Amino acid sequence: MKIISRLWLLPILLIVLSACNDEKKQTVQSIPTVEAIRVSPQNIPLDLEYSARTQGSKETVVRARVGGILLKRNYIEGAKVNEGDVLFEIDPEPYKVALQQAQAKLAQTKAQLTAAESQWKRISKLFEERIVSEKSRDEAKANLEALEASLKLAQAEVDSAQLNLDYTTVTAPIAGVTSMEAVSEGSLISVNDQLTTITQLDPIYVIFSASENELFKLASMVEKGLIVNTSTINSIGQRKLNAQVRYNNGKLYSEIGEIDFINSSIDETTGTLKLRAKFPNPDKKLIPGQFVRLRLGNIVRKDAITVPQEAVMQGAKGAFVYRLSSQNMVESVMIETGVQTEDGRWIVDEGLKEGDVVITNGLMKVRSGSPAQAIIKDEKVSNPETEAEKVK
Repeated sequence: MKIISRLWLLPILLIVLSACNDEKKQTVQSIPTVEAIRVSPQNIPLDLEYSARTQGSKETVVRARVGGILLKRNYIEGAKVNEGDVLFEIDPEPYKVALQQAQAKLAQTKAQLTAAESQWKRISKLFEERIVSEKSRDEAKANLEALEASLKLAQAEVDSAQLNLDYTTVTAPIAGVTSMEAVSEGSLISVNDQLTTITQLDPIYVIFSASENELFKLASMVEKGLIVNTSTINSIGQRKLNAQVRYNNGKLYSEIGEIDFINSSIDETTGTLKLRAKFPNPDKKLIPGQFVRLRLGNIVRKDAITVPQEAVMQGAKGAFVYRLSSQNMVESVMIETGVQTEDGRWIVDEGLKEGDVVITNGLMKVRSGSPAQAIIKDEKVSNPETEAEKVK
């Protein structure tokens, strides 16, 4: 009877053991498999690109210095002119007459001054002989001094008349390309009227602005020695910061420029700092007022840890990634991202270290504190020397 009573327990025992095995199977099967990378420091060329606008390196408005009838235009609109070329001719006849009048007045004043000098010599001699009074001597001296002043005034009037006559010939103050004429031949113009504009296109400037936060990050990385400028050193011992221009259609401009000016203060309204790059423009392929993209070169981020965009998530406290511990447990790690690389990866300034395993695919399957199995993909580490050569 005891044997029979024990036999009926056997099926129950088998059911319990089977349930335990199923539970173990389910536990093994519930551990997700994800893709991950093992991060390592690399030297990465930074991809810093900004909206920009072109501007002539020199731009001068040519204005009339005297009024009159515009007789002739001596250039073709839109043509290149050299410094000193005659651009316009204003009717000179009224100014020739004014010059002749001033010259005649000068000659008359000179004659009067000569007579006054002779009179002063006679009066002075007679005064010493006590033939004339002191009053006569003083009057002769005052007349002489007045005529000397009149002579200076007459000479100034001649100079002014000559200058006005010279201004009837309008020359190019700089070399460059002319704009459309503002007034046509035969028009009556006044002093300071705009006649045309001359713009120097070679070299050409590209003006852009960078945000205060971005500049602060770059300055901080420079202080920490995390950024290297791989450009050549110029004649005064400074490293040039090279730049490239990209047209709106995505094509690169063939010439390489350099940053030649950084504004001394930040714009309070926009929170940006204005910078300027200078580019050779021998073929006039860049035109003033053109909107382009400017890309800075020669900047390499040393020992940068990067992760793909898909690995970075945003939480209430900021950006984070999932990292696998040595026990294959998922950890949520807060990170501070820097700039993006040319291929769209994020540079991680803080939060990760060399050798960390970061989950890149299967993020929806895991949660912090749970186990995971990782398929670690090989990451090709860039050669620092090769990366530096790319931005030269």
